[in-house]
Amino acid sequence: MKYSTFILIGMVFLLSIVALMSHASAECVSCEKEGDWGQSANAFINGQPMSDDPIPFGPKVERQTTSQFEKQDKATDTAGQGSASVAAELLLKSLNVTPAQANQASTVKITATFALNGSTEEQKELQLTAAATIKDSTGKDIVKLNLIRTSENEYSKDWTVNVPPGIYSVDIAASSLEAAGTFADAAQIEVVASGNAS
Repeated sequence: MKYSTFILIGMVFLLSIVALMSHASAECVSCEKEGDWGQSANAFINGQPMSDDPIPFGPKVERQTTSQFEKQDKATDTAGQGSASVAAELLLKSLNVTPAQANQASTVKITATFALNGSTEEQKELQLTAAATIKDSTGKDIVKLNLIRTSENEYSKDWTVNVPPGIYSVDIAASSLEAAGTFADAAQIEVVASGNAS
């Protein structure tokens, strides 16, 4: 009687495992769309390349082809950039570096004047955040100066020269609610050894 009960419980247990296994599925939904691997496997075994281009596969490809969020974001960004470029463009009207040739330990005044859409009229409401980045001849950033508004559309800052002699370039970056702009190599400063400036 004991053995028949154990045998019955064991058979029920085995049948339940078989039933669960028949319903279990570990299939990859995106892997089903990758196609038949038999042809490429045979080509690999025979040493015949299917194509010189790698075959894309896996979840990453699936996300790239079906991500509606990315497509919506790109469309929105493109539309936003198109309207922003039509609405406003920030221009660097002038950049003065005084003096352009400076001694070590002297002071150089950097003054930038901005305008929107190339307008020549004074724009009293032009509120910017502006910065000047000074780079050495290798393109390495030496110092970043936050320019301060000195008049309606003019921003300025003094730089105390504490670098070795050489040629230094000035990049300007500015932004407002209406527009933004970056102006690389907008001016140059020549730093000479103390006592050698003309």
